[in-house]
Amino acid sequence: MPTPNDIVIKNNKETWIISQRTILNNRSELPGLLEDLKRHIPPEHVVGPPFCILLFVSSVTEGYDAEVCFPVSSEFGAGSDQTRILPGMQVLSITHQGGSENLGESYRKLYAWAADLGIISDEFCLEIYPDPDTAGQGTIEIQFVIHPWEWLLDQHLERVLGEKKARQIGQGREKLLVTSPLEERFIWVRGAVERLENQAEDGERYEVLSRCSHVFPSSQIEKLRAVYLAAEKRTDDMLEAVDAVIDFMGEDPGWGERPLREGYTLLCSKKPRDPEGYQQAVSAQEKKRAYCFCPLVRGHLEEGLPSSFCYCGAGWYRQQWEGALGRPVKIKIIHSLLQGDDICEFAVQLPEE
Repeated sequence: MPTPNDIVIKNNKETWIISQRTILNNRSELPGLLEDLKRHIPPEHVVGPPFCILLFVSSVTEGYDAEVCFPVSSEFGAGSDQTRILPGMQVLSITHQGGSENLGESYRKLYAWAADLGIISDEFCLEIYPDPDTAGQGTIEIQFVIHPWEWLLDQHLERVLGEKKARQIGQGREKLLVTSPLEERFIWVRGAVERLENQAEDGERYEVLSRCSHVFPSSQIEKLRAVYLAAEKRTDDMLEAVDAVIDFMGEDPGWGERPLREGYTLLCSKKPRDPEGYQQAVSAQEKKRAYCFCPLVRGHLEEGLPSSFCYCGAGWYRQQWEGALGRPVKIKIIHSLLQGDDICEFAVQLPEE
């Protein structure tokens, strides 16, 4: 598919950054926040324009959960406790003129084009501000961070099944480009999952595909872990500690549907992606499309993609609960749109020992 004239595909290199986590109520606050952060950096160590990381999965309900950042040289980065390495990433980029005015239009254009290609983002985006003095009010470059699903599939196929099977299952992936049409992307993914079903046991399919899921923010996982450890120390009972985590999820806005525990099993389901569209849908098909989060799937629900593909969605819950417990869990697909169901529901099996 041709790339729109104002959207550019970029490969960001790994870089050291210094950052400050904040709740950003308005982009007019950015120049002051960046000036405060810049005071901690010798000028010779600033190696690029400032930027923001805007986090999508968050407990913040008003404003933006954000990190304001400067890229810095490694000589400075390695010596500061406020710094870390921001990994390399592939992005779709659009440059917006005019600050926050009509910024949403540029976001919608960028994200709509990605959805048309069946590309999903990671759980954050970047805004780069070429002029620190007018950050948020002048030129803003928006970067959609591409979740590297196909690359992750390659890595975990080889890890779980070995190089030969990985090569057989992933055949043809080198022809798949960022700009490949959604239909072409869907056909390749369906073929790869079908080949995986033919060459791997169910547990192996789970181990591969659940590792391709969106990366759940580590700061959110740390909250679950802290709640679990405090409750386990207080009660000396794993299930009571799990219940404490579930209660926390019910109270904190950074989570989806509250899990239901039945013994050592947690039942987890997803809210609709488009709640308004879900409520207004006049057919079962429209309802399912409004429910499904995956742009690759929701337009192809009747076209034979194996339901084990939804182990990718199970990986979202795997990260939560393995992060909270510090131990492995197993997850089964109970309901899936790809099985003809109306919802997606997963059973997380907690360790009983």
